[in-house]
Amino acid sequence: MKRWLGFLIISCMLFSACSNKQEVSNDANTLRVDIGMEPPTLDPALAEDAYTFRVVNDLFAGLIDFDQTNKPIAGMAESWEISPDGKTYTFHLHENLKFSDGTPITAKDFVYSWQRLIDPKTACAYSFLLKSIVNAQEILSGKLSSDKLGVEAVDNNTFRVKLDYPNNAFLSYMTVPDVFVVPRHIIQKYGNDWTNPKHMVTSGAYTLKEHVLNGYILATKNPYYYNASNVKINRIKYFPYVDVNVALANYKTGVLDTTWQNVPIDQYKSLKRQYMSELHTVTWERLEFLNFNMTLPKYANNLKLREALSMAIDRDILVKNVLKSGQRTLYSVVTPTIEAGKYAKIKYEWQSLSREKRLAKARQLYKAAGYSNKNPLKVTLKYKTNDLYRKVAISIAAMWSDELGVDVVLQNEEWKSLIQSLHNANYDISFGGWGADYNSITTYTPIYACNNANNHSHYCNKQYDSLIDQAIRTVDNNKQELLYKQALQLMLNSYSIIPLFQPSHQRLVNSRVQNYHIKDNYLDNVQSKWMTLRNYTSSRFN
Repeated sequence: MKRWLGFLIISCMLFSACSNKQEVSNDANTLRVDIGMEPPTLDPALAEDAYTFRVVNDLFAGLIDFDQTNKPIAGMAESWEISPDGKTYTFHLHENLKFSDGTPITAKDFVYSWQRLIDPKTACAYSFLLKSIVNAQEILSGKLSSDKLGVEAVDNNTFRVKLDYPNNAFLSYMTVPDVFVVPRHIIQKYGNDWTNPKHMVTSGAYTLKEHVLNGYILATKNPYYYNASNVKINRIKYFPYVDVNVALANYKTGVLDTTWQNVPIDQYKSLKRQYMSELHTVTWERLEFLNFNMTLPKYANNLKLREALSMAIDRDILVKNVLKSGQRTLYSVVTPTIEAGKYAKIKYEWQSLSREKRLAKARQLYKAAGYSNKNPLKVTLKYKTNDLYRKVAISIAAMWSDELGVDVVLQNEEWKSLIQSLHNANYDISFGGWGADYNSITTYTPIYACNNANNHSHYCNKQYDSLIDQAIRTVDNNKQELLYKQALQLMLNSYSIIPLFQPSHQRLVNSRVQNYHIKDNYLDNVQSKWMTLRNYTSSRFN
């Protein structure tokens, strides 16, 4: 039996469920949500992960909203027109919009919010969302100031956007919280401290009341929200449980109404039996992969090594024997499900080979790359502190060690620290991932572009960038699709990342939570304002 199987039975000491439980609230109108990690920020312009998005989607709002099937719908803009050439968008705001402190929200606030977002000083990882707007490229490169962005307040209730070229995904971009409206008067007064609960003013369905670092975040209904009459839950309490076993214990005792995006791997089958109507497993529009640090010569200058390490990983084992909860193997830089499977044929040719033939090829490549048992590759594999990633990391380390003789050291890091390590290329090989923000291939293409803040492998291919730029400027849908496919195939062949699997999210939802259509939400973008709560019950106690 291979040594990697031994790794799978390694277990960590679990936190004591008793010592980590919170007191159960008797408040019938408080939704208690696990968000998985402490959000690195609550500033929409700096949001770049699902933990932050879950909270910021409740606190802020934008021109365009989204429904539970992830479709763009009217938000603060009650209507809009698009010019015949597709290059001018005119948004008409609802009358009497207000921030949570009662101050008016006008078109000028959207001008400020977007100029702040595009300003390189803000360092927004999602500034690419505005890249197609007039002068955006020049602002991002430092050639123009942010006040030259092609947006204007025609009047208090009319916001106009001028694009360099038609962009058929532009309305979908508007559903991402980074482009939501923020309060200029508060940010200018308090600077970086504006997200402190003492100061924060919001534009969404909820407003921030308390934030205990690594403890909880409390938000309450915003009475000034434009659609407040349809918001039924008064309070949201978010818990950043890193340990899924602790989260599960708190769910079982009624502390939580919903868990985060996965349950303990080794308990999935039993939980599925025990909570048949409460445990939901949904295929997630997301990639999980490993980043090579392409600033390091040992990877940047050795394509054969990168290919060997990718081929040596048995994704079937990961999905069937380790994860075992609805995940799918992945052999591509995009999912086979985005845009109804339009890009499903982009995948490694060796996917069809048997495991034995893959390993034989991987060993040849490893040897040709200059490594052997006498001269093994030394790797530090960094992963996010989380039970799921720990088990996958253990398995991958064992596969590399057994099949190629790689010397692997595992290193876990808290998410707040890991995201900075990824940005700063402070790692050797690291886990990475990307969840789609909308149903367009353009949700994935930017993460491989040169100088994009979300390109954590730091690989740069000018030909890829050129193809993507041509594609986004192409009006003909067939030609555009062809250009995207050429670019993605080029990126696939670069082996700058190692695709692993397309995840599922497995979420426990208490039956008292109503009007949450989890099966329809394949992006797992969630807003609390959709939901209602039945009367609180203590039936979960046992």
